[in-house]
Amino acid sequence: MIKVKTKSGFVIDVDENKAKDWRFTEALADWQSDETAIVGLTVCLKFLLGDKGKKALMEHVTDENDFIPTERMIEEFKEILELLGEKVKKSESSQA
Repeated sequence: MIKVKTKSGFVIDVDENKAKDWRFTEALADWQSDETAIVGLTVCLKFLLGDKGKKALMEHVTDENDFIPTERMIEEFKEILELLGEKVKKSESSQA
C-alpha cells in the first residue's frame, strides 16, 4: 500500500498493484478519449480507490451546500494519480 496525501489534506492508502493493473491502464486510456472520458474517469477512480475510497473522496470534496463539485473531484483525483505515479517510480527505481 502507498499512502498518498493531497494538498487539500485528503489521505488515502492505494494498492500499488492496482496502479500497475492492465484494467487501470485501459480505464486511463478511456479517460483520455473524447468519446469515453467520463466513463473512463469513473472506472479509474472506482478501480483504484475502491468503493470506500471513492466515498471518502466524495465526502472530502463536498461543499458547504452539500454538493460535490465535479471539477474539484477531478482535480483531487488527478493529484492522487500524480502523487501515486511519483511514489511508484521511486519504488521501482529503488528495487533496480
